[in-house]
Amino acid sequence: MKNRKNEKPVRKPLKKLTLLDRFLFDTAMSDPEICRNILSIIFGEKEIPPIRIGIAEKTEEPYYDSRAVRMDLLAVDENEVIYDAEAQKENKGKRFLLRRSRLYQSAIDVNLMEPGEFDFGNMNDVYVIFIAPFDLFGKDKYRYTFRMTCDEAPEVALDDGAVRIFLNTHGKNDDEVPPGLVEFLHYVENPEQQEKEIQDERVRKLAGQIEMLKDSQEVGVKYMRLWEELEEARQEGHHDGFSEGRESGLEEGHALGLTEGQKVGREAERLESIQKLMKTLNLTAEQAMDALQIPIDEREKYRL
Repeated sequence: MKNRKNEKPVRKPLKKLTLLDRFLFDTAMSDPEICRNILSIIFGEKEIPPIRIGIAEKTEEPYYDSRAVRMDLLAVDENEVIYDAEAQKENKGKRFLLRRSRLYQSAIDVNLMEPGEFDFGNMNDVYVIFIAPFDLFGKDKYRYTFRMTCDEAPEVALDDGAVRIFLNTHGKNDDEVPPGLVEFLHYVENPEQQEKEIQDERVRKLAGQIEMLKDSQEVGVKYMRLWEELEEARQEGHHDGFSEGRESGLEEGHALGLTEGQKVGREAERLESIQKLMKTLNLTAEQAMDALQIPIDEREKYRL
C-alpha cells in the first residue's frame, strides 16, 4: 500500500482548473468586469452597477487579538453594496459552513463603520455568497437565499441589509430559477462539458473571459509561482517539522511510552507544517490544513 503522506502533490494544469478551484476563482473575481458579470448571473433580475473594487484573498482582522477572516472576494458596486463570494469545493458540514458565513458577515460589518461613527443607518447592504458542488440543505435547490424574519410573524422581515446566499451546482428546480443561473452553475463545475451547450449570453461571455485568463501568460506565471511557493512551504514544513517533531516525540516518549511519543511527534510535525504554510503563503490555519490534507475530524487540536 502506498504511503499517501509521502506522495508528491501533482499540479493540476491551469487549463483544467474550474471556477471551483481557488486560484481560478480568485483570479476571475479580482477582475472588476468578470466579477460584475458573475454577480449579474447570480442575481439575475438585479442590475449590478459597475464594480468599483474587486479584491481577492483580503484578510480582515477586526481586533489585534481576534481571529483573522480570509475572504475570496470583497467587491463594492457604485451604490456601495458589498459582495463577498467564495467557491467552496469541499463539504465540511452544514454547521461549519453556516457559522463560517456568519463569521464572514460579522467581519465585514465590523469594518464598515469608522471609529467614532454612530449612525448605523449608513452601513452598507452586504451579500455573502457561497458556490458549492453539493446541496448543503438537501432541498434540491440551485439557490438558497437567507434574510432574517420574525418567528412570531414570518411575513415581517428584519430588513437589516444583510443577505446570505448558498448556490448548489446540483440543484434540480430548473423551473424556479433563471436559466442563466442553471447554466452558470453547471459551467462552474464542468466547463468543458457545458461550454458548447451554453445559451445565456452572460454565461457565454463568462466562458470566453475564463478562457482568456487561462491563455494569459501572466496568469500562467502567477499560477506556477504560487504552486512552487506552496510546494516549497510543504517541503520546509515537512523537513523542519519532522526533525523537531521527532525530537519532541522522543523526549515525550521516555515519559509516555513509545506509542504516545510517536503520536506527539506527528502532531508537532503537523503543527510546524501548518505554521510554515501560514507564514510563507499568508494562509489561515484552515487553508493550511486544507493544503496539507489534514482530516476534518483531527483539526481542532491544530487551530491557532
